[in-house]
Amino acid sequence: MAAAGLARFDADGRLIWANTVFRASLGGRPGDRLDALLAALPACGNAAAAADRLRAGRPVALVASPGRGRSTLIPAEGEDGELVLTLADDGAPAIPQDETGFIGLEDLLGDLAGEAERAIMQAIAVPLVVTRLSDGLVMAVNQPAGLLFGVPLDDVVGRSFASAYYTDPAERERLLAALRDGAGRVDGFETRLCRPDGSDLWAMVSARRFRFRGENAMLACISDISARKRTEQALEAQWDQTRAVLNGLGQGVMAFDRALRLVAWNGRVTELLGLEPEALGYHTPYAAIARRVGQGLAFGPGSVCPATLPDDGPSAALGVPLPARPAPDERSWECTRSDGPVLECLIRPLPDGGFVVTYTDVTERRNAEREIIASRELFELAIRAAREGISQWDLRTGELWLSPYWWGMLGYGEGEMDNSVARWTELILPEDRELSVCMARDLVNGVVNECQFIQRFRHKRGTVVHMLTRAIRVLGPDGALFRIVGSHTDVSDRVHAEERAHAAREEAERALRDLKEAQAHLIQSEKMAALGSLVAGVAHEINTPIGIALTGASLMAERTRFIRRDFEAGTLRRPDFADFLEMAGEAAQLMLLNIDRAAQLIQSFKQIAVDQASEERRVFDLRDYIDEVLRSLGVRIKRAAHGVEVDCPADLLIDGYPGALSQVLTNLVMNSIIHGYAPGQHGTLRVSARAVAGDEVELVYADDGRGIPPDLHGKVFEPFFTTSRGAGGSGLGLNIVYNIATRRLRGRIALDSAPGRGAVFTLRFPRVAPAERVPA
Repeated sequence: MAAAGLARFDADGRLIWANTVFRASLGGRPGDRLDALLAALPACGNAAAAADRLRAGRPVALVASPGRGRSTLIPAEGEDGELVLTLADDGAPAIPQDETGFIGLEDLLGDLAGEAERAIMQAIAVPLVVTRLSDGLVMAVNQPAGLLFGVPLDDVVGRSFASAYYTDPAERERLLAALRDGAGRVDGFETRLCRPDGSDLWAMVSARRFRFRGENAMLACISDISARKRTEQALEAQWDQTRAVLNGLGQGVMAFDRALRLVAWNGRVTELLGLEPEALGYHTPYAAIARRVGQGLAFGPGSVCPATLPDDGPSAALGVPLPARPAPDERSWECTRSDGPVLECLIRPLPDGGFVVTYTDVTERRNAEREIIASRELFELAIRAAREGISQWDLRTGELWLSPYWWGMLGYGEGEMDNSVARWTELILPEDRELSVCMARDLVNGVVNECQFIQRFRHKRGTVVHMLTRAIRVLGPDGALFRIVGSHTDVSDRVHAEERAHAAREEAERALRDLKEAQAHLIQSEKMAALGSLVAGVAHEINTPIGIALTGASLMAERTRFIRRDFEAGTLRRPDFADFLEMAGEAAQLMLLNIDRAAQLIQSFKQIAVDQASEERRVFDLRDYIDEVLRSLGVRIKRAAHGVEVDCPADLLIDGYPGALSQVLTNLVMNSIIHGYAPGQHGTLRVSARAVAGDEVELVYADDGRGIPPDLHGKVFEPFFTTSRGAGGSGLGLNIVYNIATRRLRGRIALDSAPGRGAVFTLRFPRVAPAERVPA
């Protein structure tokens, strides 16, 4: 049997490759078109019709010519839309076809045998593999199949195709099941195969069951679709990214190709058009989507117009969400769903012949626009009805109109009205003209949409009228500014009241400053009074030892005069001299003791007085200092017949301000003496101190007097509060204690008292006083 001619043509019908037999029969070089090659054959007949027949997958018989037998061109489908032609001589019986238009190879092979069988197998350009149904053993294979898998033909025949070439051997069982379900026929079966070198390929298999060499066999026509699969996977990945972007949009989007097939969309479009998600799919026709929208309930029946958008503009297409055919150019319009939402629709053509349709829900925007229009109209009506002056400035004509009430506020009657910008400017006080012109300029330029400020005008009588002016921009139907409307209210009384209130506030602030100065002066006076009381007490204490010392000195002077007189007269006796010496020793001892006592009192007074006057910081022993303060107050305490108890550890050193602590103790003791006890009542004053956690000192002062009612606890530290105003109380003692405790000692003080239980003041302050803040 003669060798067959083979050739491959691309999707546009241009020759890619042909073997020697094909070129010898039909001629042609790469690039030649199929219809031109057929037209060159004198016995081909209608070349264009023959080419269309081959592209449709149907064989074409060539009329026999002198010197040549009758031949047949057999088409087969290759990759990427290629056309593979086999030129076979008619030395064989007619070749039947299946309903796809391509050759039924199982019939071809079932009727041939031996060398003819192998020749035909090799003549077909499509990879063919014949396997035994029972075990998948390869019974026959052609050269294109060997090239596809990259192995010699002899290495393929006799091996199990399932175990050698299926990536998953279970795929053969799935193919056999499909073959059974298809009554011995399978088309378009996709599976994954592998080559001996380990590389994978995607294959599309068309299989037929038939008898081969007396056994049940399967003929498989294998097409390599790996490139198509890679393209599909890339497209799918690209679509996944595109879909993620589209689904993030608030708009509904659909994109169609030039064949009016859906190629991209998002989930928002199904919500806005009232479609089920499954209604949209890849390559869904535009017409089908338009019909589905028209049949839905979101827009009601008849919501899709029968043709493209009309030429008389979008207004005629209101209510139409999707035309039956897209517009040839960009169009936008609005439509309203039956349940109320308003959609803004836009069709925009794409350069490749496709187009994009977008839908935006503008319901809120439209409602807001209507509300703004209604509010503006209501506002304008309210101003007209109000008892206020009204002004209108027409920017197109430059005319200014001022209402009669406006003129009446300035004392002018209707016959005196002069509605001109010049007169309005003349009535404004010169100091306010620049501000008024600036605000008007901002309104005209759109810097602000409304403004409010106070203008001052000259009244007819010469007085000043304060007007609260509120102005707004008024837009025309075209959206352009054409008028400024203002309302004016006479707020002179309010302004004058505010001025009086401001003056009163300044007066009150000045009185408060004076009061604070007086308070500071009284506090200083109270401090000096306490110091004076300290001086009086110390003076009384010093009087006793000084008096005893003076008496002893007087006695010694008198006895010395008597001894001197007897000595000079020569009458001095030994017993008298011995008595003098004894008396002198006792008097000297008595004077030394009392003078030392006075010296101690003076030293304590000096230290306490210096501390209170200078308020200098130093390190001191707390126990010794408490004793010195109480010693300086001894006269007042003894006069009131109170006892004193001190509980403080020795060597508790304080780095702070002893004068401040002295003032606190002095005021607390004097507060107890003056207010804590009823007349004739005697008690005990207790002072205790200890170091506590956090490097603090806790000083507790307590008396057992009549106590303080709970309702007065919040007032006792206030300045000038006293319950003994008639008895000479100033009300500053405990206020001084509070200020010194919180400010100077940087601590805190608390009161615990009840009627009949005395009063307890607990003072906590740092053991080491914080450093003074230097004024900035």
